[in-house]
Amino acid sequence: MKKIVFIGILLIVANIIVGCSPAKDEQLVEELVLTQVSINLTETAIRVEAQPEPTSTATLEPSPVVPAPEEEPTTVPTATPTETPTSTPDEKDPVQLLGQPAWSNDFNGDTSPWDRLDSDQASFKTANGFLNLTAKANPNWHSWYLSGPTLKDAYLEATIQMSACSGRDRFGLIVRGSSDGQQFYYLGITCDGRWGLFRMAENVTINTISDYQEDEQLTPGLAEPHRVGIWMKDENFTVYINGVEVGSAKDATLKDAGYTGFLIAFANTPGFTVKVDQLKYWSVP
Repeated sequence: MKKIVFIGILLIVANIIVGCSPAKDEQLVEELVLTQVSINLTETAIRVEAQPEPTSTATLEPSPVVPAPEEEPTTVPTATPTETPTSTPDEKDPVQLLGQPAWSNDFNGDTSPWDRLDSDQASFKTANGFLNLTAKANPNWHSWYLSGPTLKDAYLEATIQMSACSGRDRFGLIVRGSSDGQQFYYLGITCDGRWGLFRMAENVTINTISDYQEDEQLTPGLAEPHRVGIWMKDENFTVYINGVEVGSAKDATLKDAGYTGFLIAFANTPGFTVKVDQLKYWSVP
């Protein structure tokens, strides 16, 4: 294997950038391409370029954002006055249950901790009130970027929009990322209205915790804003879409607090972009 290592001193806070080739996911890709990993640490930058080599995939095990705007009710004149319907907040929605977030980012500034990735495969850029994630060159090439906050037990939620996409073009919300950026959990959301929970391991190996599945909370195309969130408590993970619980799973592999971030890959639409409008977290009891 050919490896090239560059070491330099950086004067930035700890951030982790990782752009990787497609993992061997039987549902999404059959062939591997070059594996590329870039890591930004507090003091050292390391770049590794490697020839293709096989990676293993764990056995699949069965076992996630402001809600899309609703049409205003049409008023029909009648002889008898009628009451205008009102919506009642769902008390099981973590946003309603937990109150004010401990931290939030609305991406209204010119930069964010996640907009330092710009490569042939993907770019993450803050502009026009969004963090814009764009998948570029190779299909099923997973690109991700990790940064603070570091979380263990918390509810993390992002508001996203996925326009001009199709099929298994996908976004990932990352939690408990390791310091080398190679291991983490991520909530995958596909353009065709599916969610799944996965664990990225070393050598770009994707382990399925809860496989991709449809849910009525996800509108195919996801052009309207959707809230996607993960409730983490020890080895327990609960997934929410638009404040509604859609599934849960357990995995005790990554037990410590870790970095937060985003992942993107396209299957059908090169150049497709995910817009992240808000990112928030709450401490959980």
